[in-house]
Amino acid sequence: MVKFKRFTQGLLGSNTYIVWDEASLEAAVIDTGNPVELVKNVTDAEKLQLKYIILTHAHYDHIHFLPEYKETFPMAKVVIHLLDNGMLGNPRLNASVLFGPAHIYDKADVTVEDGDVLKLGESELEIISTPGHTPGGICILTGKMMFSGDTLFYSGFGRTDLGAGDVTLMAASIDKLYSMERDIQVYPGHGTKTTIGREKDESPYLYF
Repeated sequence: MVKFKRFTQGLLGSNTYIVWDEASLEAAVIDTGNPVELVKNVTDAEKLQLKYIILTHAHYDHIHFLPEYKETFPMAKVVIHLLDNGMLGNPRLNASVLFGPAHIYDKADVTVEDGDVLKLGESELEIISTPGHTPGGICILTGKMMFSGDTLFYSGFGRTDLGAGDVTLMAASIDKLYSMERDIQVYPGHGTKTTIGREKDESPYLYF
């Protein structure tokens, strides 16, 4: 059984999630836009072992506190899609120059692609490649829960006018998600949760 907690105090209101396997107590953080102390409080209280720091994409509001996470959890592996790995060290592509001083981040420890699986104990986190917002944007599926980064929101989709965004790829990624089971709960990189079915029925393509 997988449990999770959401944090909502990130840059530009970005969400950070901590996900863990109840049996093994192995855990993963999804995006590092929220202060690390919030996550550390949970790992301490629940006695969790943080195994992965997963980045849904390489934009500044989702990677802002990455160095602090690496310092606090030195055994955790940083994970990102292969196509976004190089963006971490490029202040224009990681969009940090839009918010002030340019920031350069180290490359990830592990790169993933569509269909790869990360394990927390016996629980599985499946990587779903959803390019468009960035070339290596991903969603993360575990059971009937999906963490969608900046691909799919409640009544919205990720913008494609930053750096390496691509509207055609985003349209294909949304179609890919809409082909999934309707009752999958979607937990986005900004805002509140939704479902695949709700977005498919209620949210037309906003700008495609």
